[in-house]
Amino acid sequence: MDGRKYGVLSCRPGFLLAEALVILFLVSLAGALTFPSIRSWQEEKELDLAAETLAAAIRQVQVLSRNDTGRYGNTANEYYFFCLPDDRGEVIYYTRRGVSRMEPEGRLPASIRLSGRLELAFRKDFAGDGETYSAVLTTRDGKYKRQVTVAMYTGRVRVN
Repeated sequence: MDGRKYGVLSCRPGFLLAEALVILFLVSLAGALTFPSIRSWQEEKELDLAAETLAAAIRQVQVLSRNDTGRYGNTANEYYFFCLPDDRGEVIYYTRRGVSRMEPEGRLPASIRLSGRLELAFRKDFAGDGETYSAVLTTRDGKYKRQVTVAMYTGRVRVN
């Protein structure tokens, strides 16, 4: 008699349903355990990107003000940079020269929050002026924070 026929050394193709369910359970458990850490990492990277975007916009306004030739006559020689929450709680930033709005302007991702307001003025002959020189960006749940600071005497923009 052949022992393979009665299950002693059976060679069966494929998996049993119970084996497939165990593997499916293990894979789903591993996914469920890693999803929060991946989401947390994604929120932190989105905050980093938003802070660097804001810092780059401030640097761009500084460059615009330093390269201003003043050839437009009666228009203001000051560039004003604003970063503030809008009526929906999202963070917007824009630049004004005189009465006209200009680049850089934009909106940070909806999951980013801003504490306070950032209002800066830049001219060719000095780095800038304002009441606040830093803005704190946070994630929606407040777990991560990044501070964008402008050193007005030197013009250095730093993200902490």
